[in-house]
Amino acid sequence: MWVALLVLLTISAFVNGDVKVALLGHPDRHLGVLTWVLFFALFCAGQQLTDQVRTLARCAVVAGALTSVYSVWELLFGPPVSIDASTRRLVGPLGSAAFLGAACCLLGPIAVGVAFDRSEDRSWRRISAGVAFLTAVSVVGSGTRAAWFGLLIAAAVAVIAVQPRWRSIACCTAGVLVAVAIVAPRLSDVTTRSEGTGSRLDEWRIGTRVIDMHPMTGVGPEGYRIAVSEGIDDVYERAYRRDTVLPDRAHSGPLDVALAGGVGAGLLYVALIGFVGWRAWLAIRSRRALAAGLACAVIAYGAQQLLLFPLAELDPVWWVLAGVVVASTTVAEPIVHRRTIVPALAATASIIMLVAGVLDVAADRQARTALRAVDHDVSVDAARRAVTLRPDNLRYRLVAANALLDRGTLADIDAAIAEAREATEWSANDPFAADELATAMSRRAAATGDRADVNAAFAQWRALTARDPHRASWQLQFGRAAALAGDAATARKAFLAAADLGEPGARELLAQLDASS
Repeated sequence: MWVALLVLLTISAFVNGDVKVALLGHPDRHLGVLTWVLFFALFCAGQQLTDQVRTLARCAVVAGALTSVYSVWELLFGPPVSIDASTRRLVGPLGSAAFLGAACCLLGPIAVGVAFDRSEDRSWRRISAGVAFLTAVSVVGSGTRAAWFGLLIAAAVAVIAVQPRWRSIACCTAGVLVAVAIVAPRLSDVTTRSEGTGSRLDEWRIGTRVIDMHPMTGVGPEGYRIAVSEGIDDVYERAYRRDTVLPDRAHSGPLDVALAGGVGAGLLYVALIGFVGWRAWLAIRSRRALAAGLACAVIAYGAQQLLLFPLAELDPVWWVLAGVVVASTTVAEPIVHRRTIVPALAATASIIMLVAGVLDVAADRQARTALRAVDHDVSVDAARRAVTLRPDNLRYRLVAANALLDRGTLADIDAAIAEAREATEWSANDPFAADELATAMSRRAAATGDRADVNAAFAQWRALTARDPHRASWQLQFGRAAALAGDAATARKAFLAAADLGEPGARELLAQLDASS
Protein backbone atom coordinates (compact mmCIF):
# COMPACT_ATOMS: atom_id res chain seq x y z
CA MET A 1 0.00 0.00 0.00
CA TRP A 2 2.82 2.40 0.85
CA VAL A 3 4.65 1.76 -2.43
CA ALA A 4 1.43 2.18 -4.43
CA LEU A 5 0.67 5.45 -2.60
CA LEU A 6 4.14 6.84 -3.32
CA VAL A 7 3.88 5.84 -6.97
CA LEU A 8 0.54 7.64 -7.35
CA LEU A 9 1.83 10.78 -5.61
CA THR A 10 4.95 10.83 -7.79
CA ILE A 11 2.97 10.40 -11.01
CA SER A 12 0.66 13.21 -9.93
CA ALA A 13 3.65 15.44 -9.17
CA PHE A 14 4.92 15.10 -12.74
CA VAL A 15 1.62 15.44 -14.61
CA ASN A 16 0.30 18.55 -12.84
CA GLY A 17 2.90 21.08 -13.94
CA ASP A 18 4.18 22.34 -10.57
CA VAL A 19 6.93 19.70 -10.46
CA LYS A 20 9.57 21.35 -8.25
CA VAL A 21 7.16 22.25 -5.45
CA ALA A 22 5.30 18.95 -5.77
CA LEU A 23 8.52 16.98 -5.30
CA LEU A 24 10.29 19.11 -2.69
CA GLY A 25 7.32 20.70 -0.92
CA HIS A 26 6.11 24.25 -0.46
CA PRO A 27 8.10 26.34 2.05
CA ASP A 28 4.97 26.84 4.17
CA ARG A 29 3.74 23.21 4.32
CA HIS A 30 6.77 21.07 3.33
CA LEU A 31 4.56 18.20 2.15
CA GLY A 32 5.96 17.21 -1.22
CA VAL A 33 6.75 13.71 -2.44
CA LEU A 34 10.08 13.87 -0.60
CA THR A 35 8.27 14.22 2.73
CA TRP A 36 5.95 11.31 1.92
CA VAL A 37 9.05 9.19 1.21
CA LEU A 38 10.33 10.28 4.62
CA PHE A 39 7.06 9.14 6.25
CA PHE A 40 7.47 5.70 4.64
CA ALA A 41 11.12 5.48 5.73
CA LEU A 42 10.19 6.37 9.31
CA PHE A 43 7.36 3.83 9.30
CA CYS A 44 9.93 1.19 8.32
CA ALA A 45 12.41 2.54 10.88
CA GLY A 46 9.81 2.35 13.63
CA GLN A 47 9.45 -1.35 12.97
CA GLN A 48 13.11 -1.81 14.01
CA LEU A 49 12.52 -0.20 17.41
CA THR A 50 10.32 -2.71 19.22
CA ASP A 51 13.13 -3.30 21.73
CA GLN A 52 13.32 0.44 22.46
CA VAL A 53 9.68 1.09 23.38
CA ARG A 54 10.49 2.26 26.89
CA THR A 55 13.10 4.70 25.59
CA LEU A 56 10.65 6.06 23.01
CA ALA A 57 7.96 6.43 25.67
CA ARG A 58 10.29 8.33 27.99
CA CYS A 59 11.32 10.61 25.13
CA ALA A 60 7.64 11.28 24.48
CA VAL A 61 7.15 12.15 28.16
CA VAL A 62 10.03 14.64 28.00
CA ALA A 63 8.61 16.15 24.80
CA GLY A 64 5.19 16.30 26.44
CA ALA A 65 6.67 18.04 29.47
CA LEU A 66 8.33 20.73 27.35
CA THR A 67 5.23 21.25 25.22
CA SER A 68 2.76 21.35 28.10
CA VAL A 69 4.88 23.53 30.40
CA TYR A 70 5.26 26.04 27.56
CA SER A 71 1.50 25.97 26.95
CA VAL A 72 0.54 26.30 30.61
CA TRP A 73 2.96 29.22 30.97
CA GLU A 74 1.23 30.76 27.96
CA LEU A 75 -2.12 30.25 29.70
CA LEU A 76 -1.03 31.83 32.98
CA PHE A 77 1.46 34.53 31.97
CA GLY A 78 1.28 34.92 28.19
CA PRO A 79 3.35 33.36 25.39
CA PRO A 80 7.11 33.05 26.13
CA VAL A 81 7.74 33.83 22.45
CA SER A 82 5.46 36.49 21.00
CA ILE A 83 4.01 35.64 17.60
CA ASP A 84 1.43 37.16 15.27
CA ALA A 85 -1.51 34.90 16.13
CA SER A 86 -5.06 35.46 14.92
CA THR A 87 -6.48 33.61 17.92
CA ARG A 88 -6.41 33.84 21.72
CA ARG A 89 -6.40 30.07 22.07
CA LEU A 90 -3.22 28.38 23.29
CA VAL A 91 -0.83 27.83 20.39
CA GLY A 92 2.11 26.22 22.22
CA PRO A 93 5.69 26.03 20.96
CA LEU A 94 4.54 25.07 17.44
CA GLY A 95 2.77 28.41 17.04
CA SER A 96 -0.62 26.94 16.09
CA ALA A 97 -3.60 25.85 18.18
CA ALA A 98 -4.34 23.03 15.72
CA PHE A 99 -0.74 21.81 15.80
CA LEU A 100 -0.70 21.96 19.61
CA GLY A 101 -3.85 19.83 19.75
CA ALA A 102 -2.34 17.32 17.33
CA ALA A 103 0.86 17.14 19.40
CA CYS A 104 -1.18 16.48 22.54
CA CYS A 105 -2.89 13.58 20.74
CA LEU A 106 0.55 12.03 20.25
CA LEU A 107 2.12 12.81 23.61
CA GLY A 108 -0.76 12.69 26.10
CA PRO A 109 -1.78 9.02 25.72
CA ILE A 110 1.85 7.90 25.97
CA ALA A 111 2.26 9.82 29.22
CA VAL A 112 -0.87 8.12 30.55
CA GLY A 113 0.50 4.73 29.49
CA VAL A 114 3.81 5.32 31.31
CA ALA A 115 1.94 6.52 34.40
CA PHE A 116 -0.07 3.26 34.54
CA ASP A 117 2.89 0.99 33.68
CA ARG A 118 3.67 -0.93 36.88
CA SER A 119 7.04 -2.10 35.52
CA GLU A 120 8.23 1.49 35.09
CA ASP A 121 10.37 3.32 37.62
CA ARG A 122 8.21 5.11 40.21
CA SER A 123 9.73 8.53 39.57
CA TRP A 124 8.99 8.23 35.85
CA ARG A 125 5.42 7.23 36.63
CA ARG A 126 4.91 10.31 38.81
CA ILE A 127 6.46 12.62 36.23
CA SER A 128 4.31 11.05 33.51
CA ALA A 129 1.15 11.52 35.55
CA GLY A 130 1.96 15.22 35.90
CA VAL A 131 2.76 15.53 32.21
CA ALA A 132 -0.52 13.78 31.30
CA PHE A 133 -2.44 16.31 33.40
CA LEU A 134 -0.61 19.33 31.96
CA THR A 135 -1.17 17.92 28.47
CA ALA A 136 -4.89 17.76 29.22
CA VAL A 137 -4.78 21.45 30.22
CA SER A 138 -2.94 22.23 26.97
CA VAL A 139 -5.35 20.38 24.71
CA VAL A 140 -8.38 21.95 26.39
CA GLY A 141 -6.79 25.40 26.10
CA SER A 142 -5.97 24.84 22.45
CA GLY A 143 -9.69 24.63 21.70
CA THR A 144 -8.90 22.23 18.84
CA ARG A 145 -12.02 20.22 18.09
CA ALA A 146 -10.09 17.76 15.90
CA ALA A 147 -7.83 16.90 18.85
CA TRP A 148 -10.78 16.56 21.22
CA PHE A 149 -12.40 14.21 18.73
CA GLY A 150 -9.23 12.13 18.33
CA LEU A 151 -8.64 11.77 22.06
CA LEU A 152 -12.30 10.89 22.66
CA ILE A 153 -12.09 8.13 20.02
CA ALA A 154 -8.86 6.78 21.54
CA ALA A 155 -10.35 6.82 25.05
CA ALA A 156 -13.48 5.00 23.85
CA VAL A 157 -11.37 2.35 22.10
CA ALA A 158 -9.23 1.87 25.22
CA VAL A 159 -12.28 1.47 27.47
CA ILE A 160 -13.90 -1.06 25.12
CA ALA A 161 -10.69 -3.05 24.54
CA VAL A 162 -9.30 -3.10 28.08
CA GLN A 163 -12.42 -2.62 30.23
CA PRO A 164 -10.37 -0.92 32.96
CA ARG A 165 -11.40 -0.64 36.58
CA TRP A 166 -13.77 2.16 37.48
CA ARG A 167 -11.09 3.64 39.69
CA SER A 168 -8.78 4.17 36.70
CA ILE A 169 -11.60 5.69 34.65
CA ALA A 170 -12.60 7.98 37.52
CA CYS A 171 -8.99 9.13 37.97
CA CYS A 172 -8.60 10.05 34.29
CA THR A 173 -12.01 11.72 34.18
CA ALA A 174 -11.22 13.78 37.28
CA GLY A 175 -7.97 14.95 35.70
CA VAL A 176 -9.79 16.11 32.57
CA LEU A 177 -12.45 17.94 34.63
CA VAL A 178 -9.78 19.74 36.65
CA ALA A 179 -8.04 20.71 33.39
CA VAL A 180 -11.31 22.15 32.09
CA ALA A 181 -11.78 24.05 35.36
CA ILE A 182 -8.29 25.59 35.06
CA VAL A 183 -9.03 26.78 31.53
CA ALA A 184 -12.58 27.90 32.44
CA PRO A 185 -11.69 31.61 32.97
CA ARG A 186 -10.62 31.72 29.31
CA LEU A 187 -13.34 29.44 28.01
CA SER A 188 -14.72 32.13 25.71
CA ASP A 189 -11.29 32.46 24.05
CA VAL A 190 -11.06 28.69 23.67
CA THR A 191 -14.45 28.27 22.05
CA THR A 192 -14.49 31.43 19.90
CA ARG A 193 -13.88 30.97 16.17
CA SER A 194 -13.51 33.56 13.45
CA GLU A 195 -15.72 31.22 11.41
CA GLY A 196 -18.16 28.61 12.69
CA THR A 197 -18.46 24.90 12.05
CA GLY A 198 -19.89 25.70 8.63
CA SER A 199 -16.43 26.86 7.49
CA ARG A 200 -15.08 23.31 7.78
CA LEU A 201 -18.04 21.98 5.82
CA ASP A 202 -17.43 24.63 3.16
CA GLU A 203 -13.77 23.59 2.92
CA TRP A 204 -14.85 19.97 2.40
CA ARG A 205 -17.38 21.06 -0.21
CA ILE A 206 -14.76 22.97 -2.20
CA GLY A 207 -12.18 20.18 -1.84
CA THR A 208 -14.65 17.52 -2.96
CA ARG A 209 -15.55 19.64 -5.98
CA VAL A 210 -11.90 19.87 -7.03
CA ILE A 211 -11.42 16.10 -6.55
CA ASP A 212 -14.42 15.52 -8.79
CA MET A 213 -12.61 17.51 -11.50
CA HIS A 214 -9.33 15.55 -11.07
CA PRO A 215 -10.33 12.04 -9.88
CA MET A 216 -7.48 10.06 -11.44
CA THR A 217 -4.30 11.97 -10.62
CA GLY A 218 -5.49 14.70 -8.27
CA VAL A 219 -3.81 18.09 -8.46
CA GLY A 220 -0.39 17.01 -7.23
CA PRO A 221 1.24 17.29 -3.80
CA GLU A 222 1.02 20.95 -2.69
CA GLY A 223 -1.09 21.65 -5.80
CA TYR A 224 -4.36 22.43 -4.03
CA ARG A 225 -3.27 26.02 -3.37
CA ILE A 226 -3.39 26.49 -7.16
CA ALA A 227 -6.34 24.26 -8.10
CA VAL A 228 -8.62 25.45 -5.29
CA SER A 229 -9.76 28.28 -7.57
CA GLU A 230 -11.53 25.67 -9.71
CA GLY A 231 -13.88 24.89 -6.83
CA ILE A 232 -14.37 28.40 -5.43
CA ASP A 233 -17.72 30.04 -6.08
CA ASP A 234 -19.22 33.45 -5.30
CA VAL A 235 -20.78 32.20 -2.05
CA TYR A 236 -17.43 31.02 -0.69
CA GLU A 237 -15.61 34.21 -1.73
CA ARG A 238 -18.17 36.45 -0.04
CA ALA A 239 -17.97 34.40 3.18
CA TYR A 240 -14.17 33.96 3.35
CA ARG A 241 -12.26 36.80 1.74
CA ARG A 242 -9.02 35.56 0.12
CA ASP A 243 -6.84 38.58 0.70
CA THR A 244 -3.90 37.36 2.78
CA VAL A 245 -4.84 33.73 3.52
CA LEU A 246 -5.50 31.36 0.63
CA PRO A 247 -6.88 27.83 1.09
CA ASP A 248 -4.18 25.22 0.57
CA ARG A 249 -5.66 22.29 2.48
CA ALA A 250 -9.12 20.66 2.51
CA HIS A 251 -8.90 20.09 6.28
CA SER A 252 -9.39 16.34 6.15
CA GLY A 253 -6.52 13.89 5.76
CA PRO A 254 -8.22 11.56 3.25
CA LEU A 255 -9.50 14.48 1.18
CA ASP A 256 -6.09 16.14 1.15
CA VAL A 257 -4.36 12.94 0.00
CA ALA A 258 -7.04 12.40 -2.66
CA LEU A 259 -6.38 15.95 -3.85
CA ALA A 260 -2.64 15.29 -3.94
CA GLY A 261 -2.70 11.96 -5.76
CA GLY A 262 -6.23 11.15 -6.90
CA VAL A 263 -9.05 9.07 -5.48
CA GLY A 264 -6.88 5.94 -5.53
CA ALA A 265 -4.28 7.62 -3.33
CA GLY A 266 -6.98 8.75 -0.91
CA LEU A 267 -8.36 5.20 -0.63
CA LEU A 268 -4.86 3.78 -0.08
CA TYR A 269 -4.26 6.33 2.66
CA VAL A 270 -7.50 5.37 4.39
CA ALA A 271 -6.54 1.69 4.08
CA LEU A 272 -3.13 2.40 5.64
CA ILE A 273 -4.69 4.23 8.57
CA GLY A 274 -7.23 1.44 8.96
CA PHE A 275 -4.49 -1.19 8.99
CA VAL A 276 -2.48 0.72 11.58
CA GLY A 277 -5.65 1.26 13.64
CA TRP A 278 -6.37 -2.46 13.61
CA ARG A 279 -2.86 -3.24 14.84
CA ALA A 280 -3.25 -0.55 17.50
CA TRP A 281 -6.45 -2.27 18.66
CA LEU A 282 -4.47 -5.52 19.04
CA ALA A 283 -1.80 -3.68 21.04
CA ILE A 284 -4.42 -2.24 23.39
CA ARG A 285 -5.99 -5.68 23.83
CA SER A 286 -2.63 -6.95 25.12
CA ARG A 287 -3.38 -5.01 28.34
CA ARG A 288 0.22 -3.84 28.62
CA ALA A 289 0.01 -0.21 29.71
CA LEU A 290 3.02 1.02 27.77
CA ALA A 291 1.97 -0.66 24.52
CA ALA A 292 -1.60 0.56 25.02
CA GLY A 293 -0.38 4.14 25.53
CA LEU A 294 1.55 4.10 22.25
CA ALA A 295 -1.39 2.50 20.47
CA CYS A 296 -3.85 5.07 21.84
CA ALA A 297 -1.53 7.85 20.66
CA VAL A 298 -1.52 6.35 17.17
CA ILE A 299 -5.34 6.08 17.16
CA ALA A 300 -5.90 9.57 18.59
CA TYR A 301 -3.63 11.22 16.03
CA GLY A 302 -5.11 9.25 13.14
CA ALA A 303 -8.66 10.12 14.20
CA GLN A 304 -7.96 13.85 14.62
CA GLN A 305 -6.44 13.92 11.15
CA LEU A 306 -9.88 13.20 9.73
CA LEU A 307 -10.69 16.80 10.70
CA LEU A 308 -7.27 18.32 10.03
CA PHE A 309 -4.62 17.33 7.44
CA PRO A 310 -1.19 15.64 7.29
CA LEU A 311 1.45 17.71 9.09
CA ALA A 312 5.11 17.62 8.10
CA GLU A 313 5.90 18.78 11.65
CA LEU A 314 4.21 15.87 13.46
CA ASP A 315 3.40 13.06 11.02
CA PRO A 316 7.02 11.80 11.11
CA VAL A 317 6.63 11.01 14.83
CA TRP A 318 3.25 9.41 14.18
CA TRP A 319 4.64 7.08 11.52
CA VAL A 320 7.54 6.03 13.75
CA LEU A 321 5.06 5.12 16.49
CA ALA A 322 2.82 3.40 13.93
CA GLY A 323 5.78 1.28 12.84
CA VAL A 324 6.47 0.30 16.44
CA VAL A 325 2.83 -0.67 16.99
CA VAL A 326 2.65 -2.70 13.76
CA ALA A 327 5.89 -4.57 14.46
CA SER A 328 4.99 -5.25 18.09
CA THR A 329 1.71 -6.93 17.08
CA THR A 330 3.04 -9.10 14.25
CA VAL A 331 3.45 -12.87 14.65
CA ALA A 332 6.04 -13.22 11.90
CA GLU A 333 9.75 -13.37 12.56
CA PRO A 334 11.39 -9.99 11.92
CA ILE A 335 13.50 -9.68 8.78
CA VAL A 336 16.78 -7.93 9.46
CA HIS A 337 18.73 -6.38 6.58
CA ARG A 338 22.34 -5.44 7.19
CA ARG A 339 22.85 -2.80 4.53
CA THR A 340 25.36 -0.09 5.35
CA ILE A 341 24.17 2.06 2.45
CA VAL A 342 20.89 2.84 4.25
CA PRO A 343 22.40 4.51 7.35
CA ALA A 344 24.96 6.24 5.13
CA LEU A 345 22.22 7.74 2.97
CA ALA A 346 20.20 8.68 6.06
CA ALA A 347 23.18 10.40 7.66
CA THR A 348 23.96 12.32 4.46
CA ALA A 349 20.33 13.41 4.06
CA SER A 350 20.24 14.52 7.71
CA ILE A 351 23.32 16.71 7.24
CA ILE A 352 21.85 18.30 4.10
CA MET A 353 18.53 18.95 5.85
CA LEU A 354 20.31 20.39 8.88
CA VAL A 355 22.25 22.87 6.72
CA ALA A 356 19.08 23.80 4.79
CA GLY A 357 17.19 24.27 8.05
CA VAL A 358 19.86 26.51 9.57
CA LEU A 359 19.94 28.63 6.42
CA ASP A 360 16.14 28.81 6.47
CA VAL A 361 16.13 30.11 10.06
CA ALA A 362 18.72 32.73 9.16
CA ALA A 363 16.74 33.71 6.06
CA ASP A 364 13.55 33.93 8.12
CA ARG A 365 15.20 36.41 10.46
CA GLN A 366 16.30 38.53 7.53
CA ALA A 367 12.78 38.37 6.06
CA ARG A 368 11.33 39.47 9.39
CA THR A 369 13.70 42.47 9.41
CA ALA A 370 12.67 43.30 5.85
CA LEU A 371 8.98 43.24 6.72
CA ARG A 372 9.32 45.29 9.93
CA ALA A 373 11.99 47.83 9.03
CA VAL A 374 10.89 51.45 8.64
CA ASP A 375 13.93 52.38 6.57
CA HIS A 376 13.37 51.16 3.00
CA ASP A 377 17.10 50.64 2.36
CA VAL A 378 17.39 48.38 5.43
CA SER A 379 14.30 46.48 4.31
CA VAL A 380 15.62 45.88 0.79
CA ASP A 381 19.09 44.83 2.01
CA ALA A 382 17.61 42.34 4.50
CA ALA A 383 15.25 40.89 1.89
CA ARG A 384 18.10 40.41 -0.57
CA ARG A 385 20.18 38.65 2.08
CA ALA A 386 17.24 36.29 2.69
CA VAL A 387 17.11 35.48 -1.03
CA THR A 388 20.87 34.90 -1.09
CA LEU A 389 20.63 32.45 1.81
CA ARG A 390 17.77 30.44 0.28
CA PRO A 391 17.36 31.30 -3.43
CA ASP A 392 15.15 28.22 -3.88
CA ASN A 393 12.51 29.57 -1.47
CA LEU A 394 9.89 31.54 -3.38
CA ARG A 395 8.63 33.22 -0.18
CA TYR A 396 11.83 35.22 0.22
CA ARG A 397 11.70 36.40 -3.37
CA LEU A 398 8.19 37.73 -2.74
CA VAL A 399 9.39 39.50 0.41
CA ALA A 400 12.17 41.06 -1.65
CA ALA A 401 9.73 42.13 -4.36
CA ASN A 402 7.47 43.71 -1.75
CA ALA A 403 10.38 45.59 -0.15
CA LEU A 404 11.53 46.88 -3.53
CA LEU A 405 8.03 48.09 -4.41
CA ASP A 406 7.84 49.92 -1.09
CA ARG A 407 11.05 51.82 -1.93
CA GLY A 408 9.40 52.57 -5.24
CA THR A 409 11.98 53.89 -7.70
CA LEU A 410 11.63 52.72 -11.29
CA ALA A 411 14.79 50.64 -10.89
CA ASP A 412 13.30 49.08 -7.74
CA ILE A 413 10.06 48.28 -9.59
CA ASP A 414 12.05 46.56 -12.34
CA ALA A 415 13.99 44.60 -9.70
CA ALA A 416 10.70 43.63 -8.02
CA ILE A 417 9.38 42.35 -11.36
CA ALA A 418 12.57 40.29 -11.74
CA GLU A 419 12.18 38.78 -8.26
CA ALA A 420 8.53 37.95 -8.90
CA ARG A 421 9.42 36.35 -12.22
CA GLU A 422 12.02 34.19 -10.46
CA ALA A 423 9.31 33.06 -8.06
CA THR A 424 6.96 32.19 -10.93
CA GLU A 425 9.75 30.25 -12.63
CA TRP A 426 10.01 28.13 -9.50
CA SER A 427 6.22 27.70 -9.33
CA ALA A 428 4.52 29.02 -12.46
CA ASN A 429 0.96 29.20 -11.12
CA ASP A 430 1.60 30.03 -7.47
CA PRO A 431 -1.16 32.52 -6.59
CA PHE A 432 1.02 34.71 -4.35
CA ALA A 433 3.83 34.87 -6.92
CA ALA A 434 1.38 35.65 -9.73
CA ASP A 435 -0.25 38.37 -7.63
CA GLU A 436 3.10 39.97 -6.81
CA LEU A 437 4.19 39.92 -10.46
CA ALA A 438 0.96 41.50 -11.68
CA THR A 439 1.10 44.12 -8.92
CA ALA A 440 4.67 45.06 -9.84
CA MET A 441 3.76 45.30 -13.52
CA SER A 442 0.83 47.60 -12.65
CA ARG A 443 3.17 49.79 -10.61
CA ARG A 444 5.50 50.10 -13.60
CA ALA A 445 2.62 50.92 -15.94
CA ALA A 446 1.38 53.63 -13.57
CA ALA A 447 4.89 55.08 -13.17
CA THR A 448 5.84 55.20 -16.85
CA GLY A 449 2.47 55.50 -18.60
CA ASP A 450 4.11 53.65 -21.48
CA ARG A 451 1.56 51.87 -23.67
CA ALA A 452 3.59 48.64 -23.71
CA ASP A 453 3.77 48.58 -19.90
CA VAL A 454 0.06 49.35 -19.59
CA ASN A 455 -0.88 46.58 -22.03
CA ALA A 456 1.43 44.09 -20.29
CA ALA A 457 -0.15 44.78 -16.88
CA PHE A 458 -3.64 44.62 -18.40
CA ALA A 459 -2.88 41.26 -20.03
CA GLN A 460 -1.41 39.87 -16.79
CA TRP A 461 -4.50 40.74 -14.73
CA ARG A 462 -6.77 39.43 -17.48
CA ALA A 463 -4.97 36.07 -17.34
CA LEU A 464 -5.27 35.91 -13.55
CA THR A 465 -8.98 36.71 -13.46
CA ALA A 466 -9.60 34.17 -16.21
CA ARG A 467 -7.90 31.57 -14.01
CA ASP A 468 -9.71 32.63 -10.83
CA PRO A 469 -12.77 34.73 -11.71
CA HIS A 470 -14.19 34.59 -8.18
CA ARG A 471 -11.29 36.29 -6.42
CA ALA A 472 -12.57 39.74 -5.49
CA SER A 473 -9.24 41.53 -5.09
CA TRP A 474 -8.06 40.33 -8.51
CA GLN A 475 -11.22 41.61 -10.16
CA LEU A 476 -10.61 45.00 -8.55
CA GLN A 477 -7.02 45.13 -9.82
CA PHE A 478 -8.15 43.96 -13.25
CA GLY A 479 -10.60 46.84 -13.32
CA ARG A 480 -7.83 49.30 -12.42
CA ALA A 481 -5.59 47.92 -15.18
CA ALA A 482 -8.44 48.09 -17.69
CA ALA A 483 -9.21 51.70 -16.74
CA LEU A 484 -5.53 52.61 -17.15
CA ALA A 485 -5.58 50.94 -20.57
CA GLY A 486 -8.63 52.98 -21.54
CA ASP A 487 -11.01 50.01 -21.75
CA ALA A 488 -13.92 51.48 -19.78
CA ALA A 489 -16.33 48.65 -20.58
CA THR A 490 -14.00 45.97 -19.25
CA ALA A 491 -13.14 48.11 -16.21
CA ARG A 492 -16.81 48.58 -15.40
CA LYS A 493 -17.50 44.87 -15.71
CA ALA A 494 -14.55 44.04 -13.41
CA PHE A 495 -15.56 46.63 -10.79
CA LEU A 496 -19.12 45.28 -10.80
CA ALA A 497 -17.79 41.73 -10.30
CA ALA A 498 -15.55 42.90 -7.43
CA ALA A 499 -18.42 44.76 -5.77
CA ASP A 500 -20.68 41.72 -6.12
CA LEU A 501 -17.99 39.62 -4.39
CA GLY A 502 -17.81 42.10 -1.50
CA GLU A 503 -14.56 43.89 -2.31
CA PRO A 504 -14.33 47.20 -0.36
CA GLY A 505 -13.83 50.23 -2.53
CA ALA A 506 -15.11 48.62 -5.72
CA ARG A 507 -18.31 50.69 -5.88
CA GLU A 508 -16.36 53.90 -5.24
CA LEU A 509 -14.05 53.13 -8.17
CA LEU A 510 -17.08 52.29 -10.28
CA ALA A 511 -18.63 55.67 -9.47
CA GLN A 512 -15.36 57.42 -10.37
CA LEU A 513 -15.27 55.55 -13.67
CA ASP A 514 -18.85 56.51 -14.49
CA ALA A 515 -18.16 60.15 -13.59
CA SER A 516 -15.13 60.33 -15.87
CA SER A 517 -16.83 58.71 -18.88
